[in-house]
Amino acid sequence: MTLTSALANSLSGLRFNAQATALTSANIANAGNASYTRKLIDPVDALAGDQIAGVKVGSIRREYDAFVQRQLVGEKSNAGYASTRSQFLDRLDQMMGAPGSARALDTVLNTFSSSFQTLLTSPESDTARAGVINSATVVAQSLRSLSTSVQDMRLDAEKGLADATTRLNTLLTDLSKVNGRLEVSFTDESRVGLLDQRDALVSEIAEYTNVRTVYQDSGAVQLYGGAGFVLLSTTKPTLSFDGRDLIGPSNVYDADPNKRTVGTITADTPSGKMDLIAAGVFTSGKIAALIDLRDKAMPAAQSQLDQIAASLAQALGNGSTSTPTTVAGPGPTKGYDTALGPGLSDGDTVTLELTANGVTKKLTFKRVDDTTVPMSDTMTADPNDQVFRLTGTSAAGHATQMQTAIDAWAASVGAPAGSFSVAVSGSNLRVLADPTVTGGATVNAAAANVTARTLTDGGTTLPFFVDATAVGGLYSDRYTGSGSQFVGLAARIDVNAALKADPSALVKLNATTLESDETRPSFFVKALADTGRYFKPAGGLGTDGNPFQGSVLSYARSVIVNQTNDAASAKQVADGQEAVVTQLQARFDSVAAVNIDEEMTLLIQLQTAYGANARVMSAVREMLDMLQKM
Repeated sequence: MTLTSALANSLSGLRFNAQATALTSANIANAGNASYTRKLIDPVDALAGDQIAGVKVGSIRREYDAFVQRQLVGEKSNAGYASTRSQFLDRLDQMMGAPGSARALDTVLNTFSSSFQTLLTSPESDTARAGVINSATVVAQSLRSLSTSVQDMRLDAEKGLADATTRLNTLLTDLSKVNGRLEVSFTDESRVGLLDQRDALVSEIAEYTNVRTVYQDSGAVQLYGGAGFVLLSTTKPTLSFDGRDLIGPSNVYDADPNKRTVGTITADTPSGKMDLIAAGVFTSGKIAALIDLRDKAMPAAQSQLDQIAASLAQALGNGSTSTPTTVAGPGPTKGYDTALGPGLSDGDTVTLELTANGVTKKLTFKRVDDTTVPMSDTMTADPNDQVFRLTGTSAAGHATQMQTAIDAWAASVGAPAGSFSVAVSGSNLRVLADPTVTGGATVNAAAANVTARTLTDGGTTLPFFVDATAVGGLYSDRYTGSGSQFVGLAARIDVNAALKADPSALVKLNATTLESDETRPSFFVKALADTGRYFKPAGGLGTDGNPFQGSVLSYARSVIVNQTNDAASAKQVADGQEAVVTQLQARFDSVAAVNIDEEMTLLIQLQTAYGANARVMSAVREMLDMLQKM
């Protein structure tokens, strides 16, 4: 090796060490940067023909575990979903109150129930009557307040979706720019820096939505969401969210834009605007959680509140009496007389249980005057009945409509014509069966939910709770083309103003009722304790085929317990998911993160190598000087 070769080798060593030192200093400077991965420089033999001519920089590479990185991206989506859901459900649980706590809904209802017990003990007491009105007012206020809070949370989710869409758009735009820069030839230093930016952007995007990553040879990345939707490729769709400023119980998501009354995330595609929520693009991440909360979890909570409100209104304000009756033959002779009182309001029902030719069937006849509303068995929570329409105000007309439906059913099970008869008898609806027909016919039971219209209709029921926005203030579970009266009732429920003005109606059925009469107070106590009431499934309480059955009070307790359990479960899932992300991040950092001790050790090695190369140059210079003097 000549002296000039030795000089060239040491110069190349100095250049390599200088670049390696600069890279090490960059590692040290970014030790606290979470998105930075440790950079290493690979030395390569410099060759002159077949002779070693020093060292040169081969490449600058990032130190990381690609497999763990892919796992981490996926789990961040799950963590974003779990964390967001847990935060909202914890808020809901705090609003509902701990089971049995002073401000919990079940405690408020128990106090209300106890006030009726006090009234039953002292019907003539003005204090007892005032106690009922006061506790009822607290119940109505609590339901309205909780309903408002639930809708506020839905609005928070709506605004959260707007913010998330804006942020996701920004992240996709920034990632698209990084992709473009990676397609261009850069120095290794620039390239590895861009790859860090790329991975940081992908990681943050994953917090908002689930993504599948496909990496190109250039380092550019393509992102795919649920249902294979392309979030980012050579082009980027522009996402938008048409949010609403106000959200109420009747605001719902629907794939049909004409029926949708909440915001949705759309993307401009070559084939036009695409509803990404309807397409199922978001299956995990913060956005999916916000969609689920706005459109499922919070509406379920609202439905539970509405059912409590509706059950209270109907338990105290709807009812009838049915008595067995027998008439002379021939023809149908045995059945029931059911009192219709002031008549069926729009939404009221009559339910019959009939047996014909050995087949038993429960039929519910519901007055639904708006014929644009399709009838459905889900109009009642009872899983065993079939629902038929009644229209108009005439009791005789209702009897005729019921007769037609019953005859059709009887014929379908092979019963002969004339097995049943439906007619009006005074103020009663009389339903009879002919037990002598082939196969026999029986009216097993009859009941009606007739809405009381005034405080002195003459029966034990009265319009205790009212729908503040309904015509006449009456709640009768009415269905119209604009929707069900049930939806959002908790936000509108109030104590009847006439009852507040005249609490004596809590006892007096009419002007001749004694002040100490226990008839109506006794009815109230039994109505709230009635365990035979069905509740529509919502929020995990029951199913269509097996709905929750019990009293209003037991349902309210179950709602509180269910919300508490849901919040605890969501927190457990969120904590577990956070632990998974933390563990994966630790595994990733064990390889990718900068370790100051390692970098300082490397820096000492580089310093030593730099000094050795400089010493070689100094020795070569001395030797060259000696040659020149010879």
